[in-house]
Amino acid sequence: MTATKNNRVSKNKQEREGVRRKTKTLLNKGHKLGKLPGVDVALIICNRGRYFVYKSSDLESFPPTMADIRMSYPIPKIFTRSDFEKDEHH
Repeated sequence: MTATKNNRVSKNKQEREGVRRKTKTLLNKGHKLGKLPGVDVALIICNRGRYFVYKSSDLESFPPTMADIRMSYPIPKIFTRSDFEKDEHH
């Protein structure tokens, strides 16, 4: 293997390991948050077509659909990628 190809393989492996660690961290933090009184957590992570799903509630009705969330009160705070990326650029 050439040095360049070796570096590329190493970088891809590091990226995969970073995604694995961040996924594990996010799931653990979601679990801890879901243990707090009055807090339910639902996480969906899709990495290369493989889903990682966490629900802090065993209820079939949880999580609600996005339509149900949008119609709920108090008015929900729905975040998208752009909400976080604009903060990263400042």
